[in-house]
Amino acid sequence: MSGATERESGTAVSPTQVAFVVGVSTRNQAETIGPLLGAVARDLGVAFPSGAILLHADCGSHDDTVLRARAAVDPATRLTQLPVQSDGLAPPGGVPGIDPAALRALFEETRRVDALGCAMLDSRVRTLSAGWIERLAGPIVEDQVDVVAPCYLRHPLDGTLTSGIAYPLQRALYGKQVRFPLGTDLACSRRFLTLLTTGKGAVWPAELARVGSEAWLLTRAMAGDFRIGQALLGVKDTADGEAVGHEVTEVLGRVLGALFLEMERQATVWQKIRRSVPTPMFGPPLAGTPEPRVVDVSRALESFRLGQRSLQEIWGMVLSPAELLELGKLAGRSDDAFRMPDGLWARIVYDFALAHRLRVMTREHLLAAFVPLYHGWLAGFALELGDPDPAAAERRIEELCLRFESEKPYLISRWRWPDRFSP
Repeated sequence: MSGATERESGTAVSPTQVAFVVGVSTRNQAETIGPLLGAVARDLGVAFPSGAILLHADCGSHDDTVLRARAAVDPATRLTQLPVQSDGLAPPGGVPGIDPAALRALFEETRRVDALGCAMLDSRVRTLSAGWIERLAGPIVEDQVDVVAPCYLRHPLDGTLTSGIAYPLQRALYGKQVRFPLGTDLACSRRFLTLLTTGKGAVWPAELARVGSEAWLLTRAMAGDFRIGQALLGVKDTADGEAVGHEVTEVLGRVLGALFLEMERQATVWQKIRRSVPTPMFGPPLAGTPEPRVVDVSRALESFRLGQRSLQEIWGMVLSPAELLELGKLAGRSDDAFRMPDGLWARIVYDFALAHRLRVMTREHLLAAFVPLYHGWLAGFALELGDPDPAAAERRIEELCLRFESEKPYLISRWRWPDRFSP
């Protein structure tokens, strides 16, 4: 913690008076950090008027981020600024990760001041709705929840990596219905962060700098004896990689890599779970209009059909002959009639998870080969929804999740006896 600076006003606040710590990590965000930290400080002052710390963990900025952050916060706010050593890798666009160095700094500061819990906020947020801090922290302080995940109000075609892969996969594996398992606005209790900073828990996976910390952190909570809640945060003005742009290969690789790695670590846990249960929601439903999203269906279908023609050899190392036959039939359908069946999609995701574990090829090439398949699912999902009604879209996602759950015995049998079936 060398290099820490702390600004306080009035009488010094003793460690025992600190109820909560809220962290924001940055790297070269001088143009945007001021308004965000100012809003966080105001919200934190309302939620904890007598004892809270705002932690600014800067991961090696070379611009005026640190100075502008300090200037943006009212002197009445207890601000702690910590320089943290990061690997310098910028997360891929669309799905940013929680920097593990910043997360560790937040956990250590929370333990140092003996706070009840802490939260890490996504530094990309341009506007912070009033009450975010209270909704994230309230379940920790008042309801003895260990981890609070965010629940956003989003357009049905925004965040399709979450809706189509992360949510149904994590729900089927760990039995917890956490709608946004890749959310980067998280809160956790002192009990949970102590697990991750002492003993064997203090040794964090080396690849966190590459894949981000949020999937790892939430998976640890879902796989352990911890109470999880969801905070209704409303509209968030950032996206998580639903576009079909050139960066989707990097984004998908990061997301799937993180989820598949945790599957390997927690295999003894998720193989015992047979069904999912709801996770408590905290906070009143919020009104708002999320930013509309549009999927370029033609481009997505073009990617899928190109993959179906050129990746047969690679797909054949992962998927069964029956699945390859189904994909061939899908490629021949007209655009309007194109739909990826839920069962086929679930088995594809499970097959790639197993191939990732068995290293049937380099993991980078494996995950790149998954991209056209995701584009195929995305195109069918967008075509089926049409002009999407949010409630109807959630019902459709629920159907997909249930199919992932019903196909889980397929995953378990392949995971336990991979030699019995070889594509």
